[in-house]
Amino acid sequence: MARLVAVCREGEEDYPFLARQIPLYIDDTLTMVMEFPDSVMDVEGHEINPAHWKQFSEYYAKLKQQDLNIALMVTSREVYSALSQLVPCVGCRRSVEHLFSHSVERGNPALEPLIVKPKGMLTLTKACLADMKKLYTLFYIHG
Repeated sequence: MARLVAVCREGEEDYPFLARQIPLYIDDTLTMVMEFPDSVMDVEGHEINPAHWKQFSEYYAKLKQQDLNIALMVTSREVYSALSQLVPCVGCRRSVEHLFSHSVERGNPALEPLIVKPKGMLTLTKACLADMKKLYTLFYIHG
């Protein structure tokens, strides 16, 4: 589970972000720092539902790698559209939009296995796409 590790006020812009930390921009004068645990994609540390695993592995086996890559790409337009429908709080939505645009500009390894490419395409790392257990963990455990 992600946790809040710092609050930066105006004038404290030089916060030394670690690899799994992201800025959450609240407004022009306040930024919170959220940290994800390194164990997010630990495939061995989670209980697997045998019925879900069987169904997932059957579907996964039917897909070609190229089809999987395409299916798991989301355009920035789709991200913003989904945000407008799923996040009713305007301040919260703006914070997520700012985080997304910041990730497009600078990249953000804290979100791995999610990656945002320079043109705004949201996708998964190649290592995650190629590993059935990691994909299962992402969709069925972290959902």
